[in-house]
Amino acid sequence: MKKYYGSSSVREADRIAAEELGLPGIVLMENAGRGAAEMLLRKYPEAEKFLILCGPGNNGGDGFVAARHLFLAGRAPTIVAAIGPGEYKNDAAAAFAALLPLRDGGSLNVFHSKNLTDGELSVLCRSSDLTVDALLGTGSSGALRGEVKRLAEFCGEARRVVSLDIPTGVNPDTGETAETAVTAEMTLTFLAEKPGLAVSPGFFHSGEVHVCGIGFPPELALARKASLLTGYDKSDVPLLTPKIPRDAHKGTRGALMIVGGCDYFRGAPVLAAMGALRAGCGLVFLAVPDFMVNGAAALLPEAIFVPLGSKEGSVDFDSFEQRVPPWLGKCDALVCGPGFGLSDGARKTTEWLCREWGKPLLLDADALRHAADAKMTEVFRGREKLNSTVVTPHEGEAAYMLGIEAKKISGKRLSSCEALAEKFGVSLLKGPHTLICGAAERRVILEGGAQLAIPGSGDVLSGIIGAFLAAGTPPMDAATLGALTHAEAGNKYKGTSGLLARELADNAASVLN
Repeated sequence: MKKYYGSSSVREADRIAAEELGLPGIVLMENAGRGAAEMLLRKYPEAEKFLILCGPGNNGGDGFVAARHLFLAGRAPTIVAAIGPGEYKNDAAAAFAALLPLRDGGSLNVFHSKNLTDGELSVLCRSSDLTVDALLGTGSSGALRGEVKRLAEFCGEARRVVSLDIPTGVNPDTGETAETAVTAEMTLTFLAEKPGLAVSPGFFHSGEVHVCGIGFPPELALARKASLLTGYDKSDVPLLTPKIPRDAHKGTRGALMIVGGCDYFRGAPVLAAMGALRAGCGLVFLAVPDFMVNGAAALLPEAIFVPLGSKEGSVDFDSFEQRVPPWLGKCDALVCGPGFGLSDGARKTTEWLCREWGKPLLLDADALRHAADAKMTEVFRGREKLNSTVVTPHEGEAAYMLGIEAKKISGKRLSSCEALAEKFGVSLLKGPHTLICGAAERRVILEGGAQLAIPGSGDVLSGIIGAFLAAGTPPMDAATLGALTHAEAGNKYKGTSGLLARELADNAASVLN
């Protein structure tokens, strides 16, 4: 697990360092800038000409210190400041003053950006081996303005860009980005990683991330503050995986029912069942329209089939209400939605399950649209008390569930996932660096890639999570372990194209063993 701390925690850490540990701000800035310079020299030993873009606050001060140490190491840094030399305050002013002997000696070039034409800035960016973005740090958010915006835009012309603390234009707490946001190939962040470095779209602007110390152990100042986000990677799989006793049998490993399927999407519930069985589920019941049973049973004889009457290519709700309840007592968890379609029967079935099923319930695909109906609000308030619901939308489905445009979801993934959790229960928002939010916790999956963007991938994920729910894993952990298993199953495929969802399910077993 990796903890991500927000801007308020960083400010509090600075206060603790100054007031309780006797480390004033200028010392912290010196340590940060020197650490950044050392990392730059280590990562880019061939670089000679550095362009340091310094903003109006402490991030600019970090840039001044880094420039001084790069100069002392024999490199040729050029500083472009977003404000005039006399406008810097406090620690940043002191850091600038330490440059004066080098500048006045003619050995170090320092420019105020207002005194440079666009053409001159372009030449500086294109001719430098490396451009360092020290424009705005974790204390800033919102739209970029003035010279900071202008300099951020010119980063797009640079050969290579490294950002200090956070790429300019990326919100450190949410990962949301301004219209103009710097895209770095590496970010040197200070003290601890910030959520905006892990949550997309900020993740895509951050590149490779390294933490630079600032002169005291982070735990001394951060232990008092809760992290805003927890990151999980493949090393966490063994920690979350349910322990299987030596005397286990299929009845003790959990029983899962999967409800779904229609004339057009016959494979989806079968793929979900494959995912569940490969994740170690003891029993999987497939409740699907009767016309699907023979073909599905031939493909997956390990499942137990509950044939449902059909009507116009979809489930007939009256049949469901008659045939399924006797089987529910055998089940520990339920997945509803894979390939279900938008028929009236599918809608009524989803609504019935949300009202009547009190054990863990995962809703995916078409069931998410049915559950998003306004009249279901009170039903989910009741389920929220049980903390027994998991929803797994992609961004388009999340947009429908929240009543907003899909493009707003992609730009505000963390707040969107939080809104889903408040409304529906534990929410897993699929996509780059999948997010999982519950009532009081936010998590990010640090694995996965483009190979997962295939038909049926989400169905397999639903089945995997369902297996863990059936085994008694708490919903937040089941969603987390499921997403990690799913991502690692994709990582076992060497390439980004050609993976089949059934192979993804098969790979899940090797992830867990």
